Amino acid sequence: MVVCDDDKVVRAAVSSACADAGLEVVAETNSGSDAAEMVRRFGVDVLVMDVALSDGSGEHTLATLEADDSRASIIVFTAYAPDPGKLRRLGARDVIEKPDLELLRDVLAGVSSSVGVNGTEADRRAASRDVEQPPKLWRSPAGVSAHQDLTHSLLRMEPGDAVLAVTVVGLDALEADVGPLLVADCRLAVAGVLRDELRVQDLLHEAPEVGGFVAILRGGDARSAGAVWSRLSAGVSNANLPGEVKGAASRVDTIGPKDAVARAVDALHAAALGSPSFVSV
Repeated sequence: MVVCDDDKVVRAAVSSACADAGLEVVAETNSGSDAAEMVRRFGVDVLVMDVALSDGSGEHTLATLEADDSRASIIVFTAYAPDPGKLRRLGARDVIEKPDLELLRDVLAGVSSSVGVNGTEADRRAASRDVEQPPKLWRSPAGVSAHQDLTHSLLRMEPGDAVLAVTVVGLDALEADVGPLLVADCRLAVAGVLRDELRVQDLLHEAPEVGGFVAILRGGDARSAGAVWSRLSAGVSNANLPGEVKGAASRVDTIGPKDAVARAVDALHAAALGSPSFVSV
């Protein structure tokens, strides 16, 4: 399922309710247009969404999904629904007033038992192109996937996705004082901060060639990488972590793995060589 709300705390609460109902959240967003794209992309069974969103009314999203003949069951969870009947006519299965999480859990449990499974796990997670499925991704406790899996993730990118490369610099003196183990732990602490700022559908990979990480932001608007970068910088500063983070971002504008890989390489080079703290390439 997909969760759409412009409040991060609400998204976390809804995701918890979904887990209680036996539903897996494969994407989350604060944008109605992004939610419609994620429903299409992942072929999900359920969408829980607010109607008062940062990019305008959720009514437009309902109309878009209705026009697309989406199979997803749509549950509106909102503090502003003056006309629930209109929302149902636009395609909402249920309209629940915030903050009634208990009712939401009950509705989700009913939906979970009634919806069919739209294909296999691999089908739901795959992008629109036919890409060979990888082995199980092994992740560190900080939520970082192995560098070997990066190429496969790049091949599954679609137009509108973004690559954010982050490198951690200024740790050479620290390594001379305390050794490589603690320095590696400092880098993973940065990765943990970054993972907390990413959404459930975003991916985070090790990038040893730049001494950092590559985040793949799946879906979103042109500001998404910059917003993640701003929150990462603030989080690293607040945690008083050693070293300095530098980053570079690229968006994928055309379909095809060559574009995705080229964009990632550009971002990696910019992050490794660029003097600015953040640059778009």
